[in-house]
Amino acid sequence: MEVAILNHSLKRILLTIACCLILLSIVNSEEDYYELLGVERDATNKEIRRAFKKLALEQHPDKNQDDPDAHSKFVTINKAYEVLKDEELRKKYDLYGEEGLKDDFHGGGRYESWSYYNQEFGIYDEDPEIITLNRAEFEQTVRQSDDIWFINFYSPRCSHCHDLAPAWREVGRELVNVIRIGAVNCQEDWILCRHQGINRYPSLILYSGSTTRPERYTDEKTTKKMVKFALKQVTASVTDLWAANFDMAIHNTETADLPWVITFCSSGLDCLSDTSQKKLAAMLDRLVNIGGVDCDVSDAICERLDVESGTRFYKPGQVQKGKGQPLGSLDAQEAAIEILKLMPDVITLDNDSFEKMREGLRKGEEQSWLLHFMVGNDVDLELRKLPALLEDMNIGRINCSNSRELCRNLHIRHYPSIAVFKSKGGHEIHHGRMTAHDIVNFAKEASASMVEVLSPDDFPDRVITNKDPWFVDFFAPPLKAALCMMGRSREGQAKHVLYHGKSWRMNIHSYPTTVFYNQSVPHFLSGMHQADELVEFAQDTLRPPVIILTSDNFVPLIGDRGDDDMWLVDFYAPWCGPCQDLAPEWRKLAKTMQGIANVAQVDCDRYHSLCTSQNIHSYPTIRLYPPTYTGTSYFKKYPNHWWRNVASFRTWIFQHLPSKTPELSHAEFQKRVLQGQDAWVIDFFTPWCSHCQVFAPEFERAARLGDGVAHFGKVNCDMYSDLCQQAWVRAYPTLRFYKPNIEGKQKNIFGESINSQSAEYIVNYLKQKVGNRRLRDEL
Repeated sequence: MEVAILNHSLKRILLTIACCLILLSIVNSEEDYYELLGVERDATNKEIRRAFKKLALEQHPDKNQDDPDAHSKFVTINKAYEVLKDEELRKKYDLYGEEGLKDDFHGGGRYESWSYYNQEFGIYDEDPEIITLNRAEFEQTVRQSDDIWFINFYSPRCSHCHDLAPAWREVGRELVNVIRIGAVNCQEDWILCRHQGINRYPSLILYSGSTTRPERYTDEKTTKKMVKFALKQVTASVTDLWAANFDMAIHNTETADLPWVITFCSSGLDCLSDTSQKKLAAMLDRLVNIGGVDCDVSDAICERLDVESGTRFYKPGQVQKGKGQPLGSLDAQEAAIEILKLMPDVITLDNDSFEKMREGLRKGEEQSWLLHFMVGNDVDLELRKLPALLEDMNIGRINCSNSRELCRNLHIRHYPSIAVFKSKGGHEIHHGRMTAHDIVNFAKEASASMVEVLSPDDFPDRVITNKDPWFVDFFAPPLKAALCMMGRSREGQAKHVLYHGKSWRMNIHSYPTTVFYNQSVPHFLSGMHQADELVEFAQDTLRPPVIILTSDNFVPLIGDRGDDDMWLVDFYAPWCGPCQDLAPEWRKLAKTMQGIANVAQVDCDRYHSLCTSQNIHSYPTIRLYPPTYTGTSYFKKYPNHWWRNVASFRTWIFQHLPSKTPELSHAEFQKRVLQGQDAWVIDFFTPWCSHCQVFAPEFERAARLGDGVAHFGKVNCDMYSDLCQQAWVRAYPTLRFYKPNIEGKQKNIFGESINSQSAEYIVNYLKQKVGNRRLRDEL
């Protein structure tokens, strides 16, 4: 017996090795998409676009008409671009290679002309002052930020968009560091544009904080007018100084600890314009006070300070004669650089002071620190804004030329780098843009979140041997900041970690890969890395909504099910890509079908003999075991050509359940609904209405959840159009509530509209209307 088992085990091992060799040969035979485009595996979307454009201009068939293989070569390049520009396709490719794309991607064969790539593709990719945005980063970078954003939603095929481009670049240059100037390509990010209500190109929209409604720009698209429109939203102010308010403004206790930059204007002499002063106030907001004096009107002030014209920088408390430092430029951007050079620099830490700082943080004796890691003498003046913008945080700098070992131990690999070291331990590295705006947003989120970087000394011991729940994100910069969002919105849900290094030991093949460790058991997240989905994944792992079937309980639960029990079973394998894609949808289905059907799954790797006995030959295999039957031989198999999402699953399930929502004729509606005593909910629909078809399973679910509270029924408005006209039904589906009739009078045919298609909302609405009243037995 033992020999037989050993032989069987050896055969399985040899078969596994053979399969691995075959897989390796397949992978090796594929052309690597990153190598085709000449980009690193952690390349940003902008870097991928720029690399593809360069190749398109060189290798397009239009430019290589003598090469018979030019078309096939360019199709391969185009396919690589189409995959890598899409976040989900890119992750599947990273995990499974081209094999993982078979079910989801069939593109790449069609491409544009050479002139399109030369003149229309990537309009703003070469403009550093314009930030190109995609759907993955828009929500946090724009909608959840307090920064002012002016964004151009455009299409490369739109001639007006190309006409606008020079002016938009000029707006970007004029307002750099004043507000954020962005661009969204609606041909590639059409979902984002649809969600933002974009129906024409170009559309210019100004976002001024997370709580303010976006404002659409509709005026003439000239640089001057667009800049003027944007500056109206800037809240930073310039103080007009004159004899009556001068001393009060200069000695104001709220601003006394800030330097003053004062522009003195006289007729015929140069000074900063009102617009330049406004820009300067926005660029240096909370860093300096900006003021202006008209020396023709307030000559006493100019005489007192011995200034006739120009701009002066005064240190805090030193707005006095002879104390001002002249500024040489009339340009707001250049003036801002001059001012920053006059501002105090941040603290420089060496090895000893750094260790002392970390010890203080571990003991909770210090506030969080933001550190700038750099080499040589290249100091970024933007960082001098940080002390004023991050008042509750210490700001410092470490020169890695002098502290190489320290920087190496902290895994600082790129310069300059920013990291936040948190009170009571842990640190987090910034992988975004190196502007003061972005660094401040990162620092605030990082200090408030539970995210920390684990070094090889920390992982896996702190996670694997720890019984606490941990979220670990294996990544290669740059990383979308969903985990930071989660740590901020759901503190205490789990510990969150960003870790890089030794990934191969944990079976990590792509980035980001997020793993939830519960009781040291890893659970891999599939799907989008959004904060809400991360939270839901953790909750589902801690309290699984899907029933786990094993060799021991499969027959008792499925084969011996009751007459009212319906079971939906997913037979899967953990290594199967489509199975991993299905997992989040299957968990959502389990939660929506509670009380209606049992949703379960079988791990066919672990329970191979069970799956073999049930004739499971591919993954995932989804079966429905209907009520009123026993045994495991009778089932319905989910159609292969249907989508694997919650809406499609529910439509299929309710086809196999007795309906709780009968169709009513005109006479039945009159007698049972209008003349009856009980409460009713009626769905007025038409068979051809796609929205009605989508709503049908949710209405069935509402009927089951609201059983005993009200009757549920449907009226076919194609068949009974006169009834629907009398009820003033003008759209489909239309949902109406008819309240209980206590006095025996006929009800109003119009009823009350229910303005939601959520089963939970409908049932809660009914309970509020009906109270404790229960249905009587109609029979």
